[in-house]
Amino acid sequence: MDKFMFARKNNIKQKGATAILLSVLVLSSLLVIGLGYPTLVIIQLKMSRNIKESVQAFYAADAGAEFCLYQIKRTTGEGCSGGGTITGSLPTNGAVYSAESRRVADEWIINSLGEYGNTSRKIFISWEE
Repeated sequence: MDKFMFARKNNIKQKGATAILLSVLVLSSLLVIGLGYPTLVIIQLKMSRNIKESVQAFYAADAGAEFCLYQIKRTTGEGCSGGGTITGSLPTNGAVYSAESRRVADEWIINSLGEYGNTSRKIFISWEE
């Protein structure tokens, strides 16, 4: 009888230890998930900000290239029309652009750089006359 009681008490103790071990594993998993999720959210927020800055920088570069092209087509001899450089900023967001043009034989080349925040984008245009 004593052996049966000892085995029963030991079996109850093992069930309690298994439950504690299982709960520790479950709680550890939940902790890892709980700490990992905010990290993913922060990374996504940073990527969203970078995309926004990239779009603004691209629009600034596009505006610089368009203004340079406009001056070339007007042929006033100022800025890009004489193979020079122009700089400016967009009034809506403060993004800046710098565009330069040059003519090589019958080909015009425009390089325009737009910058917004920590991001810069470049547009290259070429055509023959």
